[in-house]
Amino acid sequence: MSSAPDRGAVIAYNGYDSGLGNRVRVVLGAQSLAELEGRSFAYVWPTGPLFGPAFSDLWDFRGRTVPRAVSRLLAYRWPYEDASLSWLDDRKRRERLWQIRTGSELQLPPGARPWADAYRALTPVDAIAERVTRLFDDQLRGEPYVGVQIRAHAVSHAETRATSPVEWFERRMQRIAAERPGTRFFVSCDVPEVQERICATVPGCTGQIDKGAYNSVEGVRSAVVDLYLLAGSGYLLGPHWSSFLHLAQHLADDQVPVETAVKDEPDAVDPAALGVAVDPLRPAVRRLGTPS
Repeated sequence: MSSAPDRGAVIAYNGYDSGLGNRVRVVLGAQSLAELEGRSFAYVWPTGPLFGPAFSDLWDFRGRTVPRAVSRLLAYRWPYEDASLSWLDDRKRRERLWQIRTGSELQLPPGARPWADAYRALTPVDAIAERVTRLFDDQLRGEPYVGVQIRAHAVSHAETRATSPVEWFERRMQRIAAERPGTRFFVSCDVPEVQERICATVPGCTGQIDKGAYNSVEGVRSAVVDLYLLAGSGYLLGPHWSSFLHLAQHLADDQVPVETAVKDEPDAVDPAALGVAVDPLRPAVRRLGTPS
C-alpha cells in the first residue's frame, strides 16, 4: 500500500502572553494552510500563570502540540515567518518546515478553508457547552437581546481602553434602554466589579458571575461561554481593536451588526431584526419572530 509523499510540516507559534482570539485564529489559519499544502501540522500553545488552559480544555481540538522551547530551537534552522504569506513560493515549498509566528490573521491563499469556518465547526467541551445552554435557557431564550462586550482589565490593549471607555458603554446602553423599553442586555466584562455596576445601573441586564480568575482555566472557559452568548445576540456593542469581539462575530457567521465607540451610531437599534438563536451553541442559525 502506498502513502502520500511527506511534504513537510507547519508549526503555528503562539507567545506565552497571547490572548484567546490571537491564539485561535493563528492556530486554525495555519492548520488550514497545512491542509491546503499537504503538510502535517502542529502548534505552540504555552500555558501557565499568564494563560491557563490548553486548546483542548476549551474545545474538542486534537492537534499536535510542540513545546515553545523546541520551536525556538528549530527557529535557528527554520526562522519564523509572518501572516502575510508573501514568503510562500516554490523555493519555500521545498523546505521541510515552515514556522509561523504572528498575532494576526493569516492571509490564506485561494482554495484554503477560512479559519472562521473551522472555528464555527468546533465543539466546546462539555463543561462549557452545559453552562452556555443553562444560562441561555434561564436568562435569554426566546428573547432578542443586545450583547455587550467590555474590556476594562489593566492588561487590555491600550488602544482598546483609550477608545472604548466603560463610560461610553453605560451611556449607550442607557440610551438604547430609553429608546427601546424592555430591551435585554447580555454583558460580558473582564472586570467583575465593572460588570456588576453596569448591571445594577442599566435595566434589563444579565451576565455571568463567578467567572474565575483572569486567564485561569476557569476564567477562559467562562470567556468562551460569553463568546457563545454574545454571538446569540441580535446586536453587539463592543470595544475597538478587540479580537475577542471578532470571535463572537465569527461564531454568528458575521451576521450580527456591531457598534463600537469609534463608529457612528445607527439611526435605530433593532436586536429582533435577525430573529432569535434557537441553539446557543449554533448562534448563526436564527428563527424570525419570538417563539410563543
